[in-house]
Amino acid sequence: MPESIERLFAEGTLRYSQVWEDHLLVEDGLKAGPGDDVLSIASAGCNVLGLLLREPKRVVAIDLNPSQLSVVELKLRAIEHLTHEEFVNLIGIREGLDRIALYEKVRPHLSERARQWCDVREGDFIAGLHWSGRLEAFFRAWREGGLGRVHSKEIIDQMLSFENLEDQKAFFLDHFGTEGVKREIAAYFTVERIGGEGRDERQMRYVAGAEDKNARLAKYFFNRFATICTATPSSQNCYLESILTSRYRNLENIQTYLHPANYDRLKSLVPRVELVNEEVGAYIKSQPVNALNKANLSDLFEYLSEEVCEDMFRTIGERFRVGGRIIYWNLFVPRSAPEHLRALIAPQEAEAQALYARDRALFYSAFHVDEVQPR
Repeated sequence: MPESIERLFAEGTLRYSQVWEDHLLVEDGLKAGPGDDVLSIASAGCNVLGLLLREPKRVVAIDLNPSQLSVVELKLRAIEHLTHEEFVNLIGIREGLDRIALYEKVRPHLSERARQWCDVREGDFIAGLHWSGRLEAFFRAWREGGLGRVHSKEIIDQMLSFENLEDQKAFFLDHFGTEGVKREIAAYFTVERIGGEGRDERQMRYVAGAEDKNARLAKYFFNRFATICTATPSSQNCYLESILTSRYRNLENIQTYLHPANYDRLKSLVPRVELVNEEVGAYIKSQPVNALNKANLSDLFEYLSEEVCEDMFRTIGERFRVGGRIIYWNLFVPRSAPEHLRALIAPQEAEAQALYARDRALFYSAFHVDEVQPR
């Protein structure tokens, strides 16, 4: 991994306080289950915990960013020591309980690293930790500024109320498929602003630098916004709801780890999670051959050069168990297993495309499922 990217992730900014990759694609694409050894980018832990509910042998949550691992550790210890009502209050999903008092109940069970990180974030706990990351702030500023100039809170809430897709599409065209919304998206979702406020300019290193890049981004994000606003009933899209409101009205239509019915089982599975603060490629190489067979790699590859990506694909193909799977996304930079390595690791293109057609999240332009071939 390029040194600047390593430094970026190790700096400790909380980049994501929730995961913006549709958990249903993760769960259905990986097909994790009993006996599997799963590696997953930690991020804010939502998909780590969703995969845990599939009851694999273990889930290794890996991240170079210590802030992300601290959030995941906080969630793990909170699940172990709090009731469901207390847990969803602590992380900011629900209101009504004293979040600082809840944190004090969990604090003695945290590692020194996680405790130091959490101790200085009283304001984030009070405001709601689930909404406090860099990318979450980026979306909130767009909603309160750009989109707020076009629509009232009532119109935005109505956009999230539909069960009938035909009614939803008509409402979208009337209120959101407008030149005003297109202008606000074009003004806000630029390479410079995404790099400066949403992600980091070092994460944009391999984005093509064509002069019309912002025009292309504006078109892409409007089209993607239109898709997620019209392809799935909005009342069932927790990712759209999070962008547009920073809240969840219904705990049954959000990430599986937050469902009340799953909580007791989740408690029993928490010991199967391992936290690793290391670069992904180095970690895979450090493990015995066949130690892992499933991996959720987020959009890791688009931060890397083609040469580094090729080395990682080869490593996975040579070291994962035969039949193992990896999933990953692309946003700005197309990355996939090179043709000459497909005897080791083969794209499952039809399956990946069918899953991507169901993606409810705003960001990604492609989803990949690859399978390790017999050696």
